[in-house]
Amino acid sequence: MSRIRTVQLNRVKFCYWMALTGYFGLVIGIYVWHIWIKQTPDHQMSIMLIVQLGPLMFPLRGLLAGRIYTHAWAMYLAIFYFVLGVWYAGADEDMAFGMYTIASSMLFFAGTLFYTRFASRQAADSAGKPPINPT
Repeated sequence: MSRIRTVQLNRVKFCYWMALTGYFGLVIGIYVWHIWIKQTPDHQMSIMLIVQLGPLMFPLRGLLAGRIYTHAWAMYLAIFYFVLGVWYAGADEDMAFGMYTIASSMLFFAGTLFYTRFASRQAADSAGKPPINPT
């Protein structure tokens, strides 16, 4: 295996784990915040968890399988959770959770962005096709 291909594999693997770290950081952080830290009232708990964790369940299978298309559209979810983090950071009592959500969503976004870029280049190289944007 050539040195260039090894570097590409390392980049893809690193970005894959970066995306999963941000993703599971969001899932665990939202769950822990509403269950243990903030202790959301029981009648609001299920609604908050469904609304905030529900969208994160859609890309789970594709992210774990390393599908490029799933990583590509999961970037939009990361942007939604970034906005959610900014909204939480605007309140004094929720600022820590907001900053955590912002950091996790940025990690998720960067991981999915670069995974999509590097994995698609690797797939194009292994198929013998020239990359779409050779830079």
